[in-house]
Amino acid sequence: MKTLVRTVVFILVVYNVIRFFISFLGEEGFDYAYEEPACQEETVVDTLTNDRLHLREWAIPEMAKSHCLSYQTYDSASVVGAQNRAELGVIWPNNFWGGIYRQLIDQSDGHLDYLVDSLRQVAVELNYSNLDLAKLTVSFVQDIPYSFVLPIDCAEYRTDGQPCLGNVPYGIISPYEFLHTLYGDCDTRAVLLYVLLDKMGFDPMIVVSNEYAHAMLALNIPAQGEYLRHNGKKYYFWETTAKGWSIGMLPPDTNNINYWKVALVNES
Repeated sequence: MKTLVRTVVFILVVYNVIRFFISFLGEEGFDYAYEEPACQEETVVDTLTNDRLHLREWAIPEMAKSHCLSYQTYDSASVVGAQNRAELGVIWPNNFWGGIYRQLIDQSDGHLDYLVDSLRQVAVELNYSNLDLAKLTVSFVQDIPYSFVLPIDCAEYRTDGQPCLGNVPYGIISPYEFLHTLYGDCDTRAVLLYVLLDKMGFDPMIVVSNEYAHAMLALNIPAQGEYLRHNGKKYYFWETTAKGWSIGMLPPDTNNINYWKVALVNES
């Protein structure tokens, strides 16, 4: 009996070791994600390449169930994202931030499809509704701790001990860089979610406020709460910088709807 137990344990150990190394041997530039049978929260970094295996666990605020997903990112792809971001072109004259966001989204085309497919698969397996899929996706990003991304040196800004990336042009990084480094502020998160939700067939919007120095996601979907009306449609606010915010909830310190305006929306 002891021999059988040792054999089973050995097989399980070998299986997990092989699965771990396979994650680092994929063709460079190819990303994948899959649902984990047991929830984990860890980022494993390859010390030679800086490629990363992200093991994620998160929950939708109003659901007790934890969701688990793993995905791989490559440092070389993140570097390319940074290089492309540094070469952003013509800015829309009447909508500065909309122009920045649109270019970052266009540069991300095709690079995040693996994550879209994996989140969809989780929703299918759990028999989630369309709104549940949106909640699953947004909470996946909300769960990542907030970090400042600043166009100035972090030492020149009060960050209250929170992680900070400084001297970043426009104070925003690309969606792929965010998923790779897990550093992201308000508009970095909004842009990533715009890409994911748009690929899933939703109708997302990015809204900005000069008064609040803040950016936020908004989504045209049947919901309740605070919304911004645009072209006859209701886009419900969705705070993404921390856990627990449900669609339609505006934080008390940013709840004057008159201070919010549309930065980016799909007009087609």
